[in-house]
Amino acid sequence: MRRAVLAAVITAAAVLTSACSPTFSGEDQRGVPALTTEATDPLPSSQQFDRPFPVSGEMWDATVTVSNLRIVPSSAYSESVLVVDVRAVQSSGQPELGPADFSAFDPSGKPFDRIENPAGTVEDPLVPSVLTAPGQEVRGMVAWTVPQGVRIGRIDLTTPGTIGSIIVTRQPDDPTRS
Repeated sequence: MRRAVLAAVITAAAVLTSACSPTFSGEDQRGVPALTTEATDPLPSSQQFDRPFPVSGEMWDATVTVSNLRIVPSSAYSESVLVVDVRAVQSSGQPELGPADFSAFDPSGKPFDRIENPAGTVEDPLVPSVLTAPGQEVRGMVAWTVPQGVRIGRIDLTTPGTIGSIIVTRQPDDPTRS
């Protein structure tokens, strides 16, 4: 009886190990890709509203503050208009920042449509800018359309050297809803 059990265990082990081992019968072999320790793209970092955070690009650095997340009334759009205030301050080099560097998403990761030319919708739209002097700053507003009733998940700032992501935990009030 012991020999039969031992033979069954050895046979089962042989079948399992042969099923897991590579075959050499000319089948396509795919190895595990090598892990690299160098990051080729910036990794997202978590940021907070109303607190400056560093951003960078090729040979430049700056600090950016994103604040005052809100929904503003607009007769030009049937959807809600989401707005944030942006302040960028040059640290070194010649930072280039503009509204195209900012994105907004719902909680599932679906992007909202940025308003390309929000003049008339917001008081002070952010315009693409190059900061050339130490300490120079630029301020402005970035706006997106958001379908009615959809929650806001996050705001991202993406530059060649930075992905700053701000998670929205408190939803802004919509002044058009009564």
